[in-house]
Amino acid sequence: MVKMQPYVKNWYDFFEEGKVMGLKCNRCGSYEFPPVATCHNCFGTDLSWVEMSGRGKLVAFTLNPYPDPPFAEYAPFIYGEVVLEEGPAYATMILGVDLDKQEELYERLPVDVTAVIQQRDGYKFIAFEPVG
Repeated sequence: MVKMQPYVKNWYDFFEEGKVMGLKCNRCGSYEFPPVATCHNCFGTDLSWVEMSGRGKLVAFTLNPYPDPPFAEYAPFIYGEVVLEEGPAYATMILGVDLDKQEELYERLPVDVTAVIQQRDGYKFIAFEPVG
């Protein structure tokens, strides 16, 4: 098992509960996703867990033909930048995309996406897929 900071472990534990959670800064109201110990906006450390909408916009992507070994079983796949409704941007796997239709997807950017929690060797992780 990989050693994680407690707030990172909590993030993965929330996926096990089927929840998409992030941190909200109690000082300035900014959201952090994935969780970090310090607010990127005001550098405050008073952060609270909040449930995220799980919705966002895919704004950029690329084909990942040779991912890191833990994700090799998914190769090739689309890897993209999602801007969440709450504000943070998150780079992640994009599921449900026909690899032969990447050009069409590119022409439609930004594309509405929704979070999907995926099971992998002993833990869950989050990816996104286009809506509709």
